[in-house]
Amino acid sequence: MNKKLPDSFGKERIYNKNFKDTKQPIILWDVLKIKSEQNIIVRFLKTNSNNLQGIRLAIDVGNGEIIINNIKSKIFELWADTCPYEVEIQCYSEEGFLSVYNIYEKKGEWGGRRSQTAYCGMILEKNNNVYRYYCNDVYSDNITFDKLVFELELCDNKSQSQ
Repeated sequence: MNKKLPDSFGKERIYNKNFKDTKQPIILWDVLKIKSEQNIIVRFLKTNSNNLQGIRLAIDVGNGEIIINNIKSKIFELWADTCPYEVEIQCYSEEGFLSVYNIYEKKGEWGGRRSQTAYCGMILEKNNNVYRYYCNDVYSDNITFDKLVFELELCDNKSQSQ
């Protein structure tokens, strides 16, 4: 069955409505407004899960691409266990939107890569041009949003961060 995606797809933040008792909204899928040619630093700060942790970055709207280490794609999955602490990416987006959300891979018999599940979500702390995300992956009795902590720094393309 082919359903038309809503016009807001890849243009607006989506919240996870399964978290009713939290003080702040829980983001399921974030969309950052970026420049047409935007450099971004990704930093993996912490993992605390039995599941492998990562993020999905994509240009989901219009023409564009992301470049990491001279590899071009509209979508990248970066995994905390295999990426360096810090990764520089270049984004080219006609529409100026970058999609971001956490992903995880369960081990064992019922394993596999997953995202956007009932208890996936991110708490965002924004400080100027740095977006820090605190992520949860699966349901547990003690949801702490520390399964993955990462940040994205939108760089001033004239003076790259060191």
